Amino acid sequence: MKAKRKNLKLEQRIDLARRYRAGEPAVALAQVFGVTQRHVARVAKEQTGEGLSVRDPSETVAFRSTQSELTAFDAEWRARGFANRSQALNAVLRGRCGFLDVGQGELAAFAMSWRQAKDLSDDLRALSKAVVLGKLSLSDQDRDLLINLVDLTRGLSREMGRMKDAARVRGGKGWDAIEGAARDA
Repeated sequence: MKAKRKNLKLEQRIDLARRYRAGEPAVALAQVFGVTQRHVARVAKEQTGEGLSVRDPSETVAFRSTQSELTAFDAEWRARGFANRSQALNAVLRGRCGFLDVGQGELAAFAMSWRQAKDLSDDLRALSKAVVLGKLSLSDQDRDLLINLVDLTRGLSREMGRMKDAARVRGGKGWDAIEGAARDA
């Protein structure tokens, strides 16, 4: 059932937020205050400084694009599970802006972390090889832990390598110098 639109007074909003944080269910609060469950959550967030009232206002933006580019973009955002074109464009904008904010220091730290993950993966692989060859004996519990660590570091190293390659493709000029400095550190 859809609730009638209702503007709550300041005291009601504060009371609603306090009761919501205290653990009262949104369904019960929605009935008491005559608003929707979504509105209950929104008011509670606004009262803690997280809601729409503290966010940047949105602005409608228009741009030109060819029909074939839009068709390709639409297919891409649908395949990635976005609800609509606007949501997908917002994600692209946030992602691009976030990428530009990454400084040289963060890239160097990332390169160093990637190098450490790769080195750890190599060390764990050598340890595993010693166990397989019988040069080292482990309990079943230690063996399982070693297997999990090897899988984790391999996956981490691969994923970080993919991220590094993606950054290089995106125009990460100077990546080789950053990686070299991280290797030397």
